[in-house]
Amino acid sequence: MTGFTAVVSGETAITARGMLREAAERVLGRLWIDQVPVRLASEEATLWPSSAAAEAEGRTLCWPGQPGPARAVLDRAAELRDRAREDGLTEVLLLGRGAPARAAEAIVRHASSVSGPLDPLDATGPFEPPGSLTVLDSPEPGPLVRIGEDPERLARTMVVVTGDDAGTETLRRILLRMLAELGLSAAEIARRFVTVAAPGAAPAKLAAEAGHAVIEAPAPTAFGALSPYALVPAALAGADATALLDGAAAILPSLTRPENNPGLVLGAILGGAARAGRRTVVLGGHPAGLPGVASWIGHLLDEAVHGRIMPIVQAGGLPLAPADDLFLVTLDGRPRQDDATVSGPLAAQLVVWEYAAAVAAYLLELDPLAPPAHPATPTLDGGTGEPLVVDGEPGSAVEAYTTDAALAEAPGLTPLLDGLARRVGPDEHLAIVAYLDADEARGQGAQVRRLAALLASRCARPVTVSWGCRYPAFGNDLREKGVYLLVTGNVVRDVPVPDRHHRLGMLQLAQALGDARAARGDGRPVVRLHLQDRWAGLARLLDSARGGA
Repeated sequence: MTGFTAVVSGETAITARGMLREAAERVLGRLWIDQVPVRLASEEATLWPSSAAAEAEGRTLCWPGQPGPARAVLDRAAELRDRAREDGLTEVLLLGRGAPARAAEAIVRHASSVSGPLDPLDATGPFEPPGSLTVLDSPEPGPLVRIGEDPERLARTMVVVTGDDAGTETLRRILLRMLAELGLSAAEIARRFVTVAAPGAAPAKLAAEAGHAVIEAPAPTAFGALSPYALVPAALAGADATALLDGAAAILPSLTRPENNPGLVLGAILGGAARAGRRTVVLGGHPAGLPGVASWIGHLLDEAVHGRIMPIVQAGGLPLAPADDLFLVTLDGRPRQDDATVSGPLAAQLVVWEYAAAVAAYLLELDPLAPPAHPATPTLDGGTGEPLVVDGEPGSAVEAYTTDAALAEAPGLTPLLDGLARRVGPDEHLAIVAYLDADEARGQGAQVRRLAALLASRCARPVTVSWGCRYPAFGNDLREKGVYLLVTGNVVRDVPVPDRHHRLGMLQLAQALGDARAARGDGRPVVRLHLQDRWAGLARLLDSARGGA
């Protein structure tokens, strides 16, 4: 036998081959003996400290793979969506962080990629093409500048707040000001805001004071793909949330079984591989089939297993040499050729991956319901020091900063990148953290990913790409295996923060400097490249990365 398969409803399947199959089979017995499927399905509070503490305090948490809480608010979401359409609001700005925000994005992108409802058999009414949803989760000024430059777009935009941190509140206040500058009254602005929050949380109180709509939800966790934190903004953007929940509910019975349980098998693959030393999972597949899902899975694993498994989204064909510490999980892949495959419709993928992340955390003796660490509030101290290397003409040069003695001796940008690639050991990875505009079409996202592909070919090790102030790989258990390249850049058009003396670009740079200090404090090699001109600087970086190959 070369592999095994768990199948449910004839569409959803998990397969594994070779070492992954063996690693999963070694831990499945423990999961059966510990009755993990039944305990997860019954939301047993004693599974993890966070759930036990929440039960003792009378709080509820977003639980992995459970669609119940979201279904209770769908009528309210539909009412708000109908009101928004009457007001001509077809675009949604989501102010939220982490896996739930990325799940909402994936749901809307999937709805936009199909020609009808998510499940035609479960459609609740005439199909209406969804509007757009944009996630704002960092102080990068670019997206807000573009919104401000297009008054017509801003006039048809509503705002959903799901985050509960200082950065989200800053973005909320900026948008309140931008809408007021359109000439809207306080009452008109209030109709454009919807907040999803736990009862008594700060965002709920702020929304109530301002007269904004509030939808109550369990306290947020990494497991929010089927919670109000993801489904309310997706529904307001036009996705058929009811059909999605119906599809999710269809797979739930299979998750209580000890055998032929796709979530249990996938969790055993992930957790068993990590216990055996394979802690890097490469997420591949066909992005056109389930756009945005791999990115959501990456955020989910980051948060649920607290860095004990490192996900890499294989975007743009990042080259990866075979290695003993990594394995490939392909979405809708080739069961007899890929290390592991996960296939199935969107609703099933959301349920199974959340369930699997919880199972992997159990096997690794972690608490997946513990809240992920938000980026620390940046300190606006302004200190950057003098660059060790300045490559290029004034105004478009790339400035290099590092305290690593060996890297500091590099005479130029190409030798510096070459030296950085050589510093990545056989069991390490290169982490690119970009404090830039992540938009693939209008921002710098595509160029950063090209840079990652070039550097991956040179160091023959995994290269991760994260965007500063989201959830960069600082503070997790794989930090000691990272070599860091931070990329910052001057902001041409910035956005002022209401009632403050600084702008978003200053907050973003301050966060980058704080993250660099944190990584250096752990003794890791860190290089920060500052682009005097973002576009020209990225072009120079790409040329330098090619030149040193």
